Amino acid sequence: MSMVASFAPAVRFSPIDSVVASLGRAPRAARLFAVAALIFAAGYQVSLALQSPAQLIRGQLLGAAAETAALPWNRSPDQVRAAIAPYFDGRDISVDATKFPALVAVTLRDVDRDTCQEARTIARRIEGSVVIALDPTTPCSDSNAMVWRIMP
Repeated sequence: MSMVASFAPAVRFSPIDSVVASLGRAPRAARLFAVAALIFAAGYQVSLALQSPAQLIRGQLLGAAAETAALPWNRSPDQVRAAIAPYFDGRDISVDATKFPALVAVTLRDVDRDTCQEARTIARRIEGSVVIALDPTTPCSDSNAMVWRIMP
């Protein structure tokens, strides 16, 4: 049987100390750039967290509209549905893509009254290369199913 004995102190490694030491060796401009990028990323995350649900719906609609505009015109309704649905992650939606090249209808279900009223003002009609229009017959009640038409 063999034994190894060492009287040298144990090797200590601290990831935090190594990061601090490497930042100390970096040029000042690089450190300032890293701090600015970190502040920018944190501010962006805070702005996303402070969005109202209606503003979030508007952003999701804009993302889905951009995706719809980028799709080739020969896509099947299932492919269009699969491309648009991830933009509304966590929501109860249905996508009607049977008239795809001309129109895609997105229905959001279980929208509360306050969100419905705010969404009517900020996302009733969004014009650009793709037009997004809220179905005008949608009333705002306690639980709503709001239908938007995306027209590429």
